[in-house]
Amino acid sequence: MKKNWIYIFIVIVLIILGIVISIIINRHRKANVNRYEFPSTIVVENHTNYWYADTMVMIILNKIYHYDTMNVNIYYAPNTYNDSGYELIGFISKLPYKKHSYEIFIKKNNLSLSIEDILSHELIHLYQMECGDLIPIDNFKTVYKGDTIYFSKVPYNKRKYEIYAFSNQDIIRKKLNSYLYSK
Repeated sequence: MKKNWIYIFIVIVLIILGIVISIIINRHRKANVNRYEFPSTIVVENHTNYWYADTMVMIILNKIYHYDTMNVNIYYAPNTYNDSGYELIGFISKLPYKKHSYEIFIKKNNLSLSIEDILSHELIHLYQMECGDLIPIDNFKTVYKGDTIYFSKVPYNKRKYEIYAFSNQDIIRKKLNSYLYSK
């Protein structure tokens, strides 16, 4: 019985030690984030607790995609949102009433992907919309490079614009991290 308590104590100490080391590493990494100035015409508002999400979006928009005018709001996704049985991690919505304006919605407390991965993926969709390749029509269909895609007929992981975003999000994330932590 005494040995069981010793094993439990050791496991608890190791877990606490892992958490402390993770916090220290995270704080050190965040302290070394590069600083940039952006055009005042790029406005990003972060309404989440994801640290530096707004800076990440501005870096991708301005330094990677070379946009100088954009308006993006980042929010937590509604708990009720579901996309054809796939787990929601993030999605982007173009605001029809204001040019170059978008809303990004991110699942709260997401553990499956980093915020860098999610933003890289969603900003690829922003790029697709800005250059006219991806045209959202309504909640049931979208047009990608001239082809109408009906959500009920084409599974999420078979949609060509999603395939493109998934195949390129690592490239964008790596570029983002090189801007964030290169100096």
